Amino acid sequence: MTTRSAPPALITRGSRVTTLFAVVALAATLVTLSPGPRAGAASAACLPHRVSVANSVSSRPGGTTAQLVFTAHAAPSCLWSVNSTGYQFLAANGFAIGPVVYQLPRPLSTRWTAIDNGSSVAVRVSTMAGVQCTTQHASRLRVGAPGTAALVVTLAKPIAVCVGGTTAWTSVTTSVATFARCRSSDLAMSRGASNGAAGTVYYALVFRNTSSSACVVTGIPTVRAMRSSSAGDYVGPPARAVTVAGYGLPIRLAPGASASVAFGVAQTGNWPSATCGPVPAVAIAVTLSGARGVIALKFSTCTKVVSTSIRGVVAGVSGNL
Repeated sequence: MTTRSAPPALITRGSRVTTLFAVVALAATLVTLSPGPRAGAASAACLPHRVSVANSVSSRPGGTTAQLVFTAHAAPSCLWSVNSTGYQFLAANGFAIGPVVYQLPRPLSTRWTAIDNGSSVAVRVSTMAGVQCTTQHASRLRVGAPGTAALVVTLAKPIAVCVGGTTAWTSVTTSVATFARCRSSDLAMSRGASNGAAGTVYYALVFRNTSSSACVVTGIPTVRAMRSSSAGDYVGPPARAVTVAGYGLPIRLAPGASASVAFGVAQTGNWPSATCGPVPAVAIAVTLSGARGVIALKFSTCTKVVSTSIRGVVAGVSGNL
């Protein structure tokens, strides 16, 4: 797929655009590319703080390709613009190498695509390095879209970028790999292993993908104790969400694969009875990534203070107890 360079006014910090024409062109381009108003965090742009990125570099006769895989980490989704996202190589000192390039065909587009939490955008930025080509070495790649701050990616290894001569050329191709969030009908929810420590018993709550397609679970579930198995018969406050580094990241579950969380039940005897208000529970209602289920579990819970806790999802069945 061919590309074209951005107009001079879009070339970033390394460029020195001083003509009135460039200033006018910049203003016109920014208006054209403006994504317009976006409602709430659920529809915010993926760049730069709502994605993680991995990259690799591969060489071939006459050129080099940097492949970047951006994975969304915004619930329930964030927005990605394929044709309006620009890429520019940077030297080690941060100076721009060559112009900003975009994927073509490119009538300028304000269309944004919703990327589900845990889904990915794969981008290949290829540069020629053939005969009669003036090259510079790039160690980073700046990625930006209208209305967003730039994301600077350190490449897996420095590459030679063609910036002049008869073979100067760079191309961008993009593919979006989306996986739907797991629905209630996709997941079998069950209780796994348990482990007690310092007046609290931790139970692994297991979520197995029983469907024939991959789906994504992410975040910290909402968990409510239930007085009976009747829908909505909750007792006491919801479990306290505990944020732990590395927990709660999106997990793509292949058919038959499982993820899990750690559900903590503190002994109600840790509080005076008048402070706790203990009552028996027979089950818990769990909501994870929009999927809902009930897991049988008998325990005593407080009604006046929070006596249960829940951590983010991890791969496997142990909940990392």
